[in-house]
Amino acid sequence: MLFGGAGPRRCAVLLLVPLLFSACGLSDDESGGAIDTVQIAAKTEVPAGTKLVIAEQNGTQSLPWKLANAGHDAPYEVDFADFSGGAAVIESLRSGAADVGAIGEAPVPIAVDSGVTDLVTIGLQANPGTSGGYYLVARPDSGVKRIEDLRGKRVAYPPGSGRHMITAALLKRHGLDLRTDVHPVELAGAEVVPTFAADAVDAAIVLGNQYYQLGEPPILGDGKGINTGIQTLIVRRDVLDDPAKEAAIGDYVGRAVAANNWKDTHSDQWIDQYYVAVQGITFDQGRKLYDEDGIASYYPIDADSTALFQTVADGLYDTGTIKSHVDVKPYVDGRYNDIVTAQNELDGVIPKSLTP
Repeated sequence: MLFGGAGPRRCAVLLLVPLLFSACGLSDDESGGAIDTVQIAAKTEVPAGTKLVIAEQNGTQSLPWKLANAGHDAPYEVDFADFSGGAAVIESLRSGAADVGAIGEAPVPIAVDSGVTDLVTIGLQANPGTSGGYYLVARPDSGVKRIEDLRGKRVAYPPGSGRHMITAALLKRHGLDLRTDVHPVELAGAEVVPTFAADAVDAAIVLGNQYYQLGEPPILGDGKGINTGIQTLIVRRDVLDDPAKEAAIGDYVGRAVAANNWKDTHSDQWIDQYYVAVQGITFDQGRKLYDEDGIASYYPIDADSTALFQTVADGLYDTGTIKSHVDVKPYVDGRYNDIVTAQNELDGVIPKSLTP
């Protein structure tokens, strides 16, 4: 059964502090000629003066938005704020600092389990069957050759994240409990790689670009069969009570779909601008990660996508990452499904079936 694997897919080196970016396009020099202007299927009437702040991680929303010029003629202002980790994105929404948050699938059930019930998912991507770009790696001189060898060893991961869940699930597959059979080392996302590089832990869960930056340490396991490829756009429920914000968010969802679809028809530009320029790895390394993972398409929030999302919550519970059974149905909202479907149709994108 598929479960788990959130977090920003193909993330760059994590930032410790939020950074605000304007929604204007990149210059020709900055883009290397990559900028196009995508077609937008649904144009929404939005009151003048409306502004949205999008909380993201490592440019995963703002970079495709800019490269595809998806904000062209948008009837509202958009700023992007970059945060380290899903928990920080959620806090930005709850504090009112941001209107829309882009996170993986794990933080929502984890937040609900901790009593946070004022968030709802209004956009959902998925790409099950891939590694998700998550790798559990061992320090070369640690003596660890397989996951079973991690018993009693120090394993680093960022708590409350997709990497947390994938680590727990990988260990469980091999008869180990993350809470009791290893020495769990909980670190902020940005601290995992330097801690591993300093030989302070025996193993760590890292992202694809980090795997190459670390010199390709031995891989013990990856996210295949665990990762769903789900990425979500979430909002605080009461933001949708504001008609201007509700309209602007719907328009933003459509443009986010268009920008995401752009990546799959401009893979060389995407690899060059994201994997090489942002993540700091070679084009060939970026191509390998891209080809392995592909693009997580946007899906309507319906019975099939909600059922896949539910496997995430179930997996979090089964691995002990959360303490309660979380039903995700109250935390998804399909009001923008028609916009998602229309944009995919305009772009000629047919998302693969989510049912086995």
